[in-house]
Amino acid sequence: MADLQNLNMDGTMSHSSLSNRIKPVVEMAAPPLKCRAIGAILLSSLFTLTACEEVAPTIIPKSVVVEQVTTATVPLYGNYIGITKASLDVEVRARVNGFVEQKSFVEGSGVKEGSVLYQIDNKPYVAVVNRLKANVESQRSVLEKAQRDVERLKPLYEQDAASQLDFDNALSVLSQAKSSLAASKAELEEAQLELSYTSIRSPISGLVSRSEVDIGALVGSNGQSLLTRVKQVDPIYVTFNMSALDYLNARRRMTSYSEKKEAESEGKAVEGFVTITLPDNSEYRYLGDVRFTDPSVNPETGTFQVRAELPNPDKELLPGQYTNVRIKLNEVNNAIVIPQKATQVEQGGVYVMVVLPDNMVERRFIVIDHQGPMGVVVKSGLKPGELVIVEGMHRVRHGQLAEPLTAAQYLKQEDSKEKEQALKQQELEQLQEQQ
Repeated sequence: MADLQNLNMDGTMSHSSLSNRIKPVVEMAAPPLKCRAIGAILLSSLFTLTACEEVAPTIIPKSVVVEQVTTATVPLYGNYIGITKASLDVEVRARVNGFVEQKSFVEGSGVKEGSVLYQIDNKPYVAVVNRLKANVESQRSVLEKAQRDVERLKPLYEQDAASQLDFDNALSVLSQAKSSLAASKAELEEAQLELSYTSIRSPISGLVSRSEVDIGALVGSNGQSLLTRVKQVDPIYVTFNMSALDYLNARRRMTSYSEKKEAESEGKAVEGFVTITLPDNSEYRYLGDVRFTDPSVNPETGTFQVRAELPNPDKELLPGQYTNVRIKLNEVNNAIVIPQKATQVEQGGVYVMVVLPDNMVERRFIVIDHQGPMGVVVKSGLKPGELVIVEGMHRVRHGQLAEPLTAAQYLKQEDSKEKEQALKQQELEQLQEQQ
């Protein structure tokens, strides 16, 4: 009803009435000045507290195992693929014709020098020997008669009771008898030699190979000539091929002229002992001595053959085996050596992780000169005394901080951490049991 009274004649509300109606609404929407000041102070305090909480984080270096770069005299070895060969490989052949009657060995076994391997039918040769023995006896009788004739005619000739012709004929018959007897003896010796060839004996001591003929087979020039082979395997040879560069390094080891001349006179331009491996990759316990070097290089391969001799008393090595051969070629004095596990390979080359004096990690590329049992010989990129990471390289990167530890220190630290974790686990289990 009051709103109707405030209306003008045209139905509109007066300005004063409208102002009075809007004022409370405005006063209600606008906050007091005091409240706005308090809000600003609270907001400022909140920012201040947040800024105080943003403290710079502490960098904890990660533990790594390091080793110090050292220098040493490192032998340089050449590694090659070699093949074993018998020191003697003799073919056993039939020297006379005949049929094999007996085989007196076990294939693959050891035989002694002079032991009978085969027996050829000797009856024809025995008959020839007997016939020639009789011929020798006949010629001996003729010779004895000729000697008696000369002895009887000689005094008669001296007394002019026998003619010169008769005495000369007697001397001629005596000479012919001597020659015939010598020829008969030679034929007998030849027949006896052929008879001995019917017993085929081993020419050397060694391992006999398989038999190439069976009993009853015809052997000799009219049949199978090769019967078997006998190989001497103690000592045994190992042959391998060396490059011309390896030959040069080996020759440089001989510093004196007398050493070079002595090596050449012994037929070995490369001196030294070799080690080889067995089929299970274990190292053979005997060393081999280089006995021969080929005086020429094969133009097709650029290599030359070297032969070493090794003892083989237990027959551990057999001819025809492939083996790894290693021979010392040279020595590097004051070489920088690092463990193999300290190196990493990527497309850019080989690098190591070095811990600097300020414990900063640096990735550094190196140039490798040689790798061997003692480790990696570094040609450039490292200096003696520097620390290289050998374990824990995956924990750090280039430019990060690291805590360098020795292997013993690292193991002690890890042991302490394990014990601490075990105690915490035990406390947690006790709390869970009490609840």
